[in-house]
Amino acid sequence: MDKMKKAGLLGGAALLGASLVALSEERVRDFLKEKVHKHGMNKEEGKIFVDDLISETKRKKLNMEKNVVDRLHSSTIILSKELSDLSDRIDDRKIKELEEELERMRSMRKAGK
Repeated sequence: MDKMKKAGLLGGAALLGASLVALSEERVRDFLKEKVHKHGMNKEEGKIFVDDLISETKRKKLNMEKNVVDRLHSSTIILSKELSDLSDRIDDRKIKELEEELERMRSMRKAGK
């Protein structure tokens, strides 16, 4: 996998993580508004609650991004090895085909003499 594709995957994973955090923050704020109205949580308690939840969400986002990057890195290493192995097998087959063709040509030359 070339570097551009790797960067694209990592960028996509980071964007996904950021989107999830943004969505989570919006849900937390909506949840808080509901709690304030239904259960009488005051604004200061609500602010502390939201700040704590957002901090926890950001921490989880960072952990998720790290896990995604680690898994992508591992996958990239595995795919690079598999690609190298396939390339070697193709090279071996091509060498064998060329050797067979050379032998066929030698046989034809001997038969023509």
